Amino acid sequence: MTRYAPMLIPAWLALGDPAVTRAFDRAGDMITSWAPGIGRLVVIRDPVLVRQVMRAPGEDVDAVSANRLQEPVAGRLGLAVLDGDEHRRIRAIMLPALKGRILHDLRDVAARIALRTVETCPAGTPFRLLPRLRPAMLHAILHTTVGGDPLLLRRWGTPLRRLLNLADSYEMHVRYALRDVGGLALWQSYRRLGRECDRLIHAEVDRRLRRGEDHDDVLGLLMRARDERGARLTQQALRDELMSVISAARTSTATGIAWAFERLARHPEALRRLTAEADAGEGAYADAVTYETLRVRPPVAFVGRRTVRAYRLGGRVLPPGTLIAVHLKSLHHDPGLYPDPEEFRPGRWFDGRPGGYGWMPFGGGAHTCVGDRLALLHIRTFLHVFARHVTITPADPRDEPVRWRAVSNVPGRQCRLVLHPR
Repeated sequence: MTRYAPMLIPAWLALGDPAVTRAFDRAGDMITSWAPGIGRLVVIRDPVLVRQVMRAPGEDVDAVSANRLQEPVAGRLGLAVLDGDEHRRIRAIMLPALKGRILHDLRDVAARIALRTVETCPAGTPFRLLPRLRPAMLHAILHTTVGGDPLLLRRWGTPLRRLLNLADSYEMHVRYALRDVGGLALWQSYRRLGRECDRLIHAEVDRRLRRGEDHDDVLGLLMRARDERGARLTQQALRDELMSVISAARTSTATGIAWAFERLARHPEALRRLTAEADAGEGAYADAVTYETLRVRPPVAFVGRRTVRAYRLGGRVLPPGTLIAVHLKSLHHDPGLYPDPEEFRPGRWFDGRPGGYGWMPFGGGAHTCVGDRLALLHIRTFLHVFARHVTITPADPRDEPVRWRAVSNVPGRQCRLVLHPR
């Protein structure tokens, strides 16, 4: 059964996941609504419906238009907003640049940045971890994408941080909804920061080309990569793919790390097991903690698709242009997929990394995030480094509420913890 709920979107923006859960309880596995700047909207949680939508052919369901909110940062050539042959071409270039040797090198970089982060956290007094993780992750991903030159990192850090703060704000949602009447075009502060970041990226590409420099960072790998026709990425494509990787790591990965520590602080047995593994220097428990964290607290709130033509879903025919949004927290709490879904139980992942369409923190189908391995490695590394150096207790015994910030699920108190040196 479904119901039309035209006033639901404002409630979601104010109340977040609890409002969505109550709406599902009333309407079943499909909620219909409408939102300014989005139009007709259908929200689903049933894994059968999710699988159908994620595997739908492109002539029926479009995987790109639902991601247009990312375009102000990622650009028109960012992988998230490309489809068809161009998406496959860019994806084939990006994937090798984000695995293999780069992951091995990243582990050491991430460990150094994680250690620096934990050493700057106050001991024995409550503090908010998430605001410290965002600059740490920006530093880590810049080191991976454009190298470790301290001057470059300082020059890029401030404008990127300011730009991404605006992109990860409620104001972005409002301005995007009003884009047809100048909501984005008239946003002078955002446009100014965007131009500054673009100049930095283009200047670095030009410098490397002029000097014939060949680096092993992500930018270097992308600059020398060729597609099956022997073509290289254009400068605009280089800019857009680089910004896509940077923005995703700084926002989603930092949020994932914060949620992992928020959960561990309230589950001391899981923290003890992680600490023992970190002291031993090896093991798979950190991976299990990561998977379970991304299940119970997915950093991204929704994964979206949009119907191209009339499309039958769950006994209904959706008109062309309908946005279909998968509410990830509801999907990840399906008791048919996960017994006792509200429990934080890393042991459920001892058989390996989850697959299929019941666990989708990185999206699904052909548009699964190409940086998923980078994110998992960052989270795992931060978990081990923190566990080796501090014990963690919550500043408040109550679970932190899930709050929506743009498209993200963030800890409502920004992960307030107390750290105690070991």
